[in-house]
Amino acid sequence: MNPFFLPPPPPFSFIPFPPPNPILVRPPPLYCPPPLYCPPPPHFFPTTNTGIHWKKPPLGFVKLNTDASYKYNCSKSSVAGVCRDEHGIWLFGFSSRVKSGSAFEAELLAVREALKLAWDKGLKRVIVESDSESVVNRIRNQLTRQPKNQIEAVILECQSYVSREWNCFLQHTHREGNFAADALTKIIISESFELHVFDHPPKSLSLILLADKIGMAVPRHGALDRNQIGHLKVLKRELLARNLHWY
Repeated sequence: MNPFFLPPPPPFSFIPFPPPNPILVRPPPLYCPPPLYCPPPPHFFPTTNTGIHWKKPPLGFVKLNTDASYKYNCSKSSVAGVCRDEHGIWLFGFSSRVKSGSAFEAELLAVREALKLAWDKGLKRVIVESDSESVVNRIRNQLTRQPKNQIEAVILECQSYVSREWNCFLQHTHREGNFAADALTKIIISESFELHVFDHPPKSLSLILLADKIGMAVPRHGALDRNQIGHLKVLKRELLARNLHWY
């Protein structure tokens, strides 16, 4: 070899820091321009889906959970609903005061309001859930076409919404799978009968939405226990420190 001729050096590459260990470093989330939701890495959320819990809808569907809070000593009840997509991301919520003579009627009015709001917003694939099995069965099975009272008229209205040109399904869920809607019925915006729509979830629902996101089972008494709340608070702090959001 000619000592005065050397092959050209390889292309220059500057690496200021050694590459991270892929075992120790989690991959960054996919970029999403703000203010859209930027999902955390799929493996970030622990899986705790044992027992009864809120279940995400199938791909392409949204799930609208409804609930009502009826008080026997007055004619006012509160109804509410929480709508989330297949990732568990908040789309909207609603709450309102209604006049009802029974818990059944209050739960029925909550379902009607959910169906009406979903239709008005142009949603095409919707699953409406209620923890009142009697309301779900009555809407599915009532054959009356000439209503004899207000309840039958509302049921016919619900049937009319479900039968429109969209993919809309009504189903029953256990109370433990309806925790977010139940909590929203207890947030009273005003004493008026006007419908209030939440584009963003109230802060008081943040831990509940996180529990639903990771599939945490809610105890039968309908409230998270001390250990669950502690676990959720730790996870919430870690998410906020990473500037990640779960709703």
